[in-house]
Amino acid sequence: MTVGRMERSNGRRTTLVLVVLSIVPSVHRSVAQWRPDERVLISDFSYIDAVAASPWLVFAATRHGLLIYDRLARSWKPPVTTLDGYPATRVRVAVADPAGNAVWLGVGGLDGYVRYDVDARLWTAALPPPPEALAQVMTVESALSRAPAADALRALILTDPRLRSYQFTAAAGTRDRPDLFFGTNGMGLVRVDPQTAEWEPLSYGLLAPGVGAIAPAPDGVWAATSARLTWVAADLSATRTTEGGGAALGFTFRSARRMLATSGALWLATEQGVLRIDPGTMQSRMFDVPQATSLAPAPDGVWVGTARGLQVVTRDGGIVRVSTDFPVLSLVAARETLWVGTNAGVVMILPGRADAVGVAALTQPIFALARAGDTIVAATDRSLVWRDAANAWKELPFSLALGRPTALAADPEGGVWIGGTQGLAHADLARAHIRTLTVPVDLPAAVRDLVADRNYVWVATDSGLVRFDRRAALNR
Repeated sequence: MTVGRMERSNGRRTTLVLVVLSIVPSVHRSVAQWRPDERVLISDFSYIDAVAASPWLVFAATRHGLLIYDRLARSWKPPVTTLDGYPATRVRVAVADPAGNAVWLGVGGLDGYVRYDVDARLWTAALPPPPEALAQVMTVESALSRAPAADALRALILTDPRLRSYQFTAAAGTRDRPDLFFGTNGMGLVRVDPQTAEWEPLSYGLLAPGVGAIAPAPDGVWAATSARLTWVAADLSATRTTEGGGAALGFTFRSARRMLATSGALWLATEQGVLRIDPGTMQSRMFDVPQATSLAPAPDGVWVGTARGLQVVTRDGGIVRVSTDFPVLSLVAARETLWVGTNAGVVMILPGRADAVGVAALTQPIFALARAGDTIVAATDRSLVWRDAANAWKELPFSLALGRPTALAADPEGGVWIGGTQGLAHADLARAHIRTLTVPVDLPAAVRDLVADRNYVWVATDSGLVRFDRRAALNR
């Protein structure tokens, strides 16, 4: 079947200067382009190297960013990462400013200390902290000496629900409150009450940096990393990670390829098969659908594209093989019609028919598909292709800066977002115009999946989950 036609649219002083320059360039470039609230990276913050506390805030310096916990609101502020100027060098000590919302981070070497002002959202090279601030620095052992009951329970505090053991790496507290805050090497931050020996995990972020798939969730998004699923609040004030319920080992997949949120269930395409997860209990069931690549809602369940063809997992748990004629690279459902991206173009599965109907205008590999209103949009390795109102197929070439396309997501107000191995782009279909954001200036790593809503564009990357302010990204 032929559908439409194709058209194309086209010394000491020197040392001091070096100290400043070694820190400032990445900060200057980032701040010049993005305000902190316009772009935020959520990554693996479970390994903490240093902790500092003021009467109002707790700072945790991790391998991938600075965490800031509001002691009064009992919630997290958005993290500050390398995209925002966080030092690439490992932080050795953190010292809170006792008179303001700021922290000194000791990174050693020529860089010495850098100072981050929370209110101004500004990094500066700095002299060592004043003696009154340094006097507040604690070691783990000195903190535990103030909480002997907690010290006796150290092994219990440092054992997670999967019976893995960790260690304290840093500690902090203030004179005005008894609470102590401990960093760990895998459990994030822990708050301890030295008077009652009660403790509270204050974990935040992902438990692995690479995000393979994301899906919308109530008041936020779900992000899938290796064998873990994390809910991230839309305002970034909280995260919640699970490794699965029921089975002793929980989730066991290594790579998540696509995720689909349906009424009452999360569906995850993995290298092991398709996982159906109850978002309330985190109980799951693995369906034996090898080499799953893509998912789409079906009238009686979920369409599953695989390297060996197309299948349906039904609501009652059955698996129905639809076709083995082609490997599936991508899927999108439009009402009861399924559009299938293959390595030789697009085919359609029409309602009431088991055979696939080819679209003659599209014969190259289709890496991603999306539905923007009533328009089906396809991504080849070089361009975006869609059918306009006159039934003509249009083509819009990608910038080389995007790399190979990996994902598509419709924008709520028109157009589509395109994820690539080297960047993120927005395509205005009406104007046939593409705007591209690139790695490493705008994003930390290759894009694997996308979700767009009216406020934010959520981007799954190999270095974590990035939340862009949608308006800000559109205006870049």
